[in-house]
Amino acid sequence: MKEKKAYIIIIQSAVIGILLVLLVFSQAKAWRVSGLEEQLDASRLLVEECIIRNDSISLLLQECRVTGATPPFLDSRQIEDLQKKGLSDPLREIREDLAAGQGIIGSASVLGGTMGFYFMDGIHILNKKWVFAYFEDGHLAGAMLLRYDIDDDGDISWKVLDEMIY
Repeated sequence: MKEKKAYIIIIQSAVIGILLVLLVFSQAKAWRVSGLEEQLDASRLLVEECIIRNDSISLLLQECRVTGATPPFLDSRQIEDLQKKGLSDPLREIREDLAAGQGIIGSASVLGGTMGFYFMDGIHILNKKWVFAYFEDGHLAGAMLLRYDIDDDGDISWKVLDEMIY
């Protein structure tokens, strides 16, 4: 009988021990999950901050593409000066006028292509006198630095300062 009681006590102790081990492991798992949730929350905040920064950078880049802003850039004072000369939307009108003047490109086309300013975002208005522009014919590409002047009627004239084929 004593052996049976000792055996029952051993079994009870083992069951209690197993339950305690399971309790400790379940708490450790909860602690780990809690820690992971904190890390997940911190990661979510970091992702949100990155998205906000990315959006800000994207807006700046978009503004640079729209305005052709590359240092030195055409600032609001210079835009006002161009508007006084008769251009209602100087950035658009300058780009469109240059793009229409494909004959200004001195480099010869090859393989039946036609040299032109085909990409408006490749025309960078540096200031109220100079433009840096990318051109191509589909086979060859180049860039040029131009000076532009606007007469009293708002007409734009162009002078090539330098040109190169890549």
